[in-house]
Amino acid sequence: MVASVREVAEALVVRGALPAGLNGALVWSGKYGASGVRLGPDGARWYRGPRPAALAPADWPSGATMADPVLHDEVWHTAMSHPDLGYAEHVTLGVDGEVLRAEPFPLDGAPRMRAVGVTERFVVVFDSAPYYSRAADLVGLRDPYSGPATGPARIGLLAYGGPHWFEVGEGEVLSLANVYEDLGRVVVDAVWAPGVLRRHTLDLATGGVRRVDLPAMDVASVDERLTGRRHRFVFGTAGTAIVRHDVALGCTWRRELGVTPGRPVFVPRGEDEGDGWVVAVAGDELLVLDAADLAGPPVAVVRLPFAVPASHRATWLAES
Repeated sequence: MVASVREVAEALVVRGALPAGLNGALVWSGKYGASGVRLGPDGARWYRGPRPAALAPADWPSGATMADPVLHDEVWHTAMSHPDLGYAEHVTLGVDGEVLRAEPFPLDGAPRMRAVGVTERFVVVFDSAPYYSRAADLVGLRDPYSGPATGPARIGLLAYGGPHWFEVGEGEVLSLANVYEDLGRVVVDAVWAPGVLRRHTLDLATGGVRRVDLPAMDVASVDERLTGRRHRFVFGTAGTAIVRHDVALGCTWRRELGVTPGRPVFVPRGEDEGDGWVVAVAGDELLVLDAADLAGPPVAVVRLPFAVPASHRATWLAES
C-alpha cells in the first residue's frame, strides 16, 4: 500500500515518548520504492525525501544483479554481476550515487551479488552457483537465476591483482552483517540460507577457513560506526522476533512480536557499542526499543495507518 497525500502530511500517533537524541528517519526499500518514518522533536511523520544511497545509489544496467552498497572512506562500494558474461564488477560510487570506477573480475557461471563488505585492505565478495531455470529463461517472464543456490560457494577478497578466493562449502549468502581484519585473518559475519548467522574466519597466510554457526537469523546488521572494524553485537530478525547476539559472550536476546518485523536498525545514543536504540517496523507499528533491553517495554511505539510488509533493506538517516 502507498500512503495518501493526507496521511503523509499528518503527524503519526506516538505512544510513549520519543527520546530527545533520536532525530532522523528510518527508511526502507519496499515494493513501491523507498518509504520511511521521520522521528524527531516534533513527533513522528512519514519520511518525504530522496531515496537514500544505501538502498539504491544509482541506476543499474538491465540484467545485472547488485549487492547492497557499503559506505567506506566517504565513498560507496558495491559489486554487480552480469549473468552469462562470466564476470562481475567492483563498483565505487560517490556520495551522490555517481559511478566513479568499475573494476571487473572473473567469475564462474552467473552468481547473484547479494552482499559485499569492505575492510581496510579488501573488498569482500561472495560467489555461489545460483539456481538456474531454463524454462524461465526461455519464457522470459522472470529472472532465470532466482531460487535456492546449488553447488559450492566461495568468499573472495578483492585487492590489487585480482580476487583471492576461499572455498567455504555449499550454500548461499543472504545478507552481510560485517567484515573486519584481525591479525592476518579476515572475519566474515553473514546470514546464509536458509537463515543462520555464520562466521567464517579466513587465514591469509595458510588459506584455511574456520566456520562457526551462530544463532538463526533472517537478516543481520551491526552498529554502522563499526563497519569494517571488529564488532561485538549483531542485531537482526529471526522469524517473528527481533534478536541481539553478543559474539564475545555467545549470548542471544530475543523479543517476540507475533508479526514478521522489517530489518532492525541500531541508532547510537552514546559512544559505547550497544548503547542506543533499535528501531524497526513490525506490521502497523514502528518500535523504538532500548538496545540493551530488547525484552523490556518499548521506549516508544509509532502507530501506522496500515501494516507495512517486512523489508530486509532498511537504513537510518540521521538529521544533519
